[in-house]
Amino acid sequence: MEAPKTHLKLRSGKFSIEKHDYSNVGLTERFVSVFAGAILLSKSLSNPFRPRFLYGAYLTYRGFTGHCLFYEQLGIDASRPQAINVRGEFVIDRPAAEVYSYWRNLKNLPGSLNYLMDVKMIDEHLSMWKSKVLGNLIPVDWKAEIVKDEPGHLIGWKSTADSVLRHVGRVEFEETPDGLGTVLKIVISYHPPAGGLGIGVARLLNPYLEHLLTKEIKTFKHQVELPV
Repeated sequence: MEAPKTHLKLRSGKFSIEKHDYSNVGLTERFVSVFAGAILLSKSLSNPFRPRFLYGAYLTYRGFTGHCLFYEQLGIDASRPQAINVRGEFVIDRPAAEVYSYWRNLKNLPGSLNYLMDVKMIDEHLSMWKSKVLGNLIPVDWKAEIVKDEPGHLIGWKSTADSVLRHVGRVEFEETPDGLGTVLKIVISYHPPAGGLGIGVARLLNPYLEHLLTKEIKTFKHQVELPV
């Protein structure tokens, strides 16, 4: 008896392996990690059980893979530029148009902000700033350009490319419901240096910077509210 013939067809399917991207270290930081790791490894090959060898191995792993275990625990992704924001909202007992006009005349600000030493106008939109935010012994200079100006409502600026203190910011002037006062809203954004380490330090410093901003605006508020 002849066995029945069975026709088998091979069916092709599409299979894929999902690739997860665990990189959380920036490119420059990866190069530095590989370089530093190679130095530590070369100096500890004779005794691979010393901590220096382990540090070198970890830095090398970190550089080649772009994955930092410590950054992962802290929720830091240094592979993508991250802006740190310093925010503040304050009520000034003066009309919004008046507060805007006072702020827009940048020469008024050094006498109204304790840590601001000087502002020199280069032209209508470009200015040179000097601050003692790091103390009297280390003044910080930068140039800023006004990039958005809505009279009575908003001033937006950014530092120039050659500035040490790279940042962007804006200040909004909103009328209070009774129209007699101003809600002053300030946002300053900057990209911290030194990769993920800089991001971590910036997050720790942010409460201090917001406290410093509050003190500065209280001084500004007192100055603006003085009777004419």
